[in-house]
Amino acid sequence: MASLCTCILAAIALSLPTVDSLACSYSFPDYHNPQTCARYDLTELSLRGPYNITPPYPYRFLVKVCDLAATDLPWACEGKDLAPAYAYSVETDECYQLGNLENDFAYPLDPMNSSVGIRVAYTNGVGGNGVWPRAVIYDLYCDTSGFNPPPEFAYEYPEYTYRITWRTGYACPSFQTGQNCSLPKFESSWDYLRFRTVPKWFEKAKFGIFVCLGLYSVPAYLNEWYWEKLMTGDPRYVEFHNKNYGCSGVQPDKFPCTGPPFTFQDFAPMLKMELFDPDHWASVIKNAGAKYIVFTTKHCSGWTNFPSPQHWNWNSMDVGPHLDITGNLTASIRKQGLYLGLYHSLNEWYHPLYLEDQKNNCSTTSFVDEIIMPTLKDMTIKYKPDIIWADAPGENKSPCTHDSVKYWKAPEFFSWLYNESPVKETVLTNTRWGSNAVGSFMEGGDRFTPYTLIKNKWETPYTIQKSSWGYDRVEDLSSFWNTTHCLYILVTTVSCNGNLLLNIGPMADGTIDPLFEEILGEMGQWLTVNGEAIYNSIPWSHQNDTPAEDIWYTASEDWQNVYAISFRAPTPGGKLVLQQPRLTKQTTMTLLGADGITLDFTVDSDGGIHVHFPTNLPFAKLAGKGAWTIKMTNVT
Repeated sequence: MASLCTCILAAIALSLPTVDSLACSYSFPDYHNPQTCARYDLTELSLRGPYNITPPYPYRFLVKVCDLAATDLPWACEGKDLAPAYAYSVETDECYQLGNLENDFAYPLDPMNSSVGIRVAYTNGVGGNGVWPRAVIYDLYCDTSGFNPPPEFAYEYPEYTYRITWRTGYACPSFQTGQNCSLPKFESSWDYLRFRTVPKWFEKAKFGIFVCLGLYSVPAYLNEWYWEKLMTGDPRYVEFHNKNYGCSGVQPDKFPCTGPPFTFQDFAPMLKMELFDPDHWASVIKNAGAKYIVFTTKHCSGWTNFPSPQHWNWNSMDVGPHLDITGNLTASIRKQGLYLGLYHSLNEWYHPLYLEDQKNNCSTTSFVDEIIMPTLKDMTIKYKPDIIWADAPGENKSPCTHDSVKYWKAPEFFSWLYNESPVKETVLTNTRWGSNAVGSFMEGGDRFTPYTLIKNKWETPYTIQKSSWGYDRVEDLSSFWNTTHCLYILVTTVSCNGNLLLNIGPMADGTIDPLFEEILGEMGQWLTVNGEAIYNSIPWSHQNDTPAEDIWYTASEDWQNVYAISFRAPTPGGKLVLQQPRLTKQTTMTLLGADGITLDFTVDSDGGIHVHFPTNLPFAKLAGKGAWTIKMTNVT
């Protein structure tokens, strides 16, 4: 690693100006070696770590960092001003200029610690061929030791927009004036908001718990869409409701009912939460090994689990338990040292203003202006969340409500969030804010399991109860995923650069089903033994052994350790074959939880590594739960 850095420093010829958009100045180094360019193949660099994003198939780009005196240019790049860098498409033989960019701005890499370094973004420049990289981002680190990390490239392709990033060196703040570095003002445009740095804790945490609670928890029947299914005439819901609670009034000709009326709103007094113990909830989540929680403040019914002026008489303080459920849980979560995320559905199925906006084809935005924006700001100011997790931005019957900009005005909210809110330096956001939204991490669909590397940081929400996010008392034991399956989703997700947000649904009395607690507790036991392969890890060059997809890999941040997590139980005197690692003379192997016992290994004629397990394995200490971890040092 050190020799590579030396080569890179010699190759970079870069001189950046002091950036004035911060409250203090930064010192930038100059590198001069005019005859040499550092040349990188983005396809090869994709093997180097989680921040390297390769171009979409089949395009392969070569990137060089050099100065104007460089002579080893592709023919297509001759005569072009290429300082400080260029991108060259091998397939199309086109050269894209990365210099002469405008509208530069900068901010600390770590909003919590401005001395770490600075990110400089040059945007909206003028390039050639009609298609070119919109922005160049320099991540410059303050490194007083003299050691500079190697460049890290990234490539992004939304809406014909290229982005190539790399680390080039270091920049240290000048503190002689006594000033601290401040964040810039983020404009209400996705083009600017996409460049905001993200607090590092989320990349390291890997595991969070999603908690879904609402009025749907009272009937606890099938899933959290109870009201919508009822109102749209799903026979399962209407017949269950009319039989057990009273006449819903839904399609009376089709579903005749002679009892007293009972609407979904009548469930509100029945959400009593009389056994709610927020400290116990927080303890269960902590003992699961999770590092953060995302709690449902509001689902699509519009009911809020906190006192909301915009939802008068339709929240947990005014009706039902008469509790600020969110506030009580927030205090307990923070006592446990966990990060707090707040889920908030954007749409509300039957809110009159939302229905009126849809009727007007979104030419009006009354629901957003009068309900959503004030509620989000009130929630942010009161609870100071670490994550704001939006969902359900639109209705299929009204396509206009999918627009993140014109209807939901998400960039405007993000601009307030990052510029003025009390969590402007620390808060993260997901991407479920409507079409083309940009967040701190990518949110796939529900139960998203790609089983392949995604270079942008992502998260998958996943349920323990197979078909419901809210508690479903209809399901039996076979409808719950077991601990081994939940661990498999965690391991495969982390291996592919994601976080797992594992869902539980509490009951209307405020308790958590013991089966949820058992599964979470067993996951915590496994993470106590195997956590170093999960927390703080990064994806390795290979995610799994292709011939055997029940072996998955992660790596330590410095790549000194590689972890092979196997879903095949080790047997005394048995062996496990690994196809992807390559040995060095310094390679060692141990089994996590096995008291440091060193494992022997041999190599077959095809290069497969045969890991041999001794007969004295301490199985009682391994906390297998279906997954075991081999720690390998000095492998490639």
